[in-house]
Amino acid sequence: MRYILLPVFLFFVAIAVCGQSKQYTYYFDQDLKTAKKETAYFTANGHYVNQSFEFKMYNVASGKLVIIQHFSDSSLKESEGLYQAFLPNGDLETLGTYVKNLEEGLWQRSDSSGHVIDSSYYTKGKINKYVHRGYYKGGFIDSIIKFDLPANELAKIYFSDSGKIANSVFFRGENGLETWYKDGILKSTDSVFSREEIEAAFPGGDAAWQQYMAKGLQKNIEDISRGNSFGTCVVKFIVSKDGHVTQVEATTLQGSKLAEVSVKIIKNSPVWHPASQYGRKVNAYRLQPVTVQKPD
Repeated sequence: MRYILLPVFLFFVAIAVCGQSKQYTYYFDQDLKTAKKETAYFTANGHYVNQSFEFKMYNVASGKLVIIQHFSDSSLKESEGLYQAFLPNGDLETLGTYVKNLEEGLWQRSDSSGHVIDSSYYTKGKINKYVHRGYYKGGFIDSIIKFDLPANELAKIYFSDSGKIANSVFFRGENGLETWYKDGILKSTDSVFSREEIEAAFPGGDAAWQQYMAKGLQKNIEDISRGNSFGTCVVKFIVSKDGHVTQVEATTLQGSKLAEVSVKIIKNSPVWHPASQYGRKVNAYRLQPVTVQKPD
């Protein structure tokens, strides 16, 4: 989790003098509001270094360093300088610079495996360019998304789990070119004229979908109970380009009554509003967890 200290929450709690350098001590609750020492979730200390106020915050329970942040002074009202946030294992998660409370220049964020997943370039708190990288569990890169605001350019590149490029799209404005590959070899290209991507949707939205599922489960609750089939069944399915549900399959609790009922309910669902990508209707893959708890 990235913690950023905001002036509205911060008031120093205690000041100690160590030698000739003042050391400031702070205590915060989990929401970064001022707390008493006895109930603090975070503790912090700060001191002046070369006219900059360096602030370090720690998790009280673990003693681990959470952030290092620099301010104009000990009031912590204005972020000015280097910002670093750390993961529970001590690795660096976020690195960037503030100028007068606004992000400036390059900011980077990493995941727990050490991969840089986001690189953003800021000017006065606004992103001009960014690059996002996704990764498979095995470490191969999954995707790269690049956006350049001044040039109004967007690029998305997707890779197979073997590391070979599978699909890409490049936009300048709303005009783009999509490209498909097989085993990393170019196969086809097509012009596209919209960046818009819309997920498949059940008629009436998520609330209507939940009601539909609940009604179907309630009709079959006696069969589910008799089979002692409780827990969570995850069902995968595809909403096709014409909105029909296809390839419905339980991925957990296979063979159970809950799985049988869940698959049947989803197979019999009304026609959906299909997904669209870059102005074209596309098949959409979905996962639906279905949970029935055992009565007390």
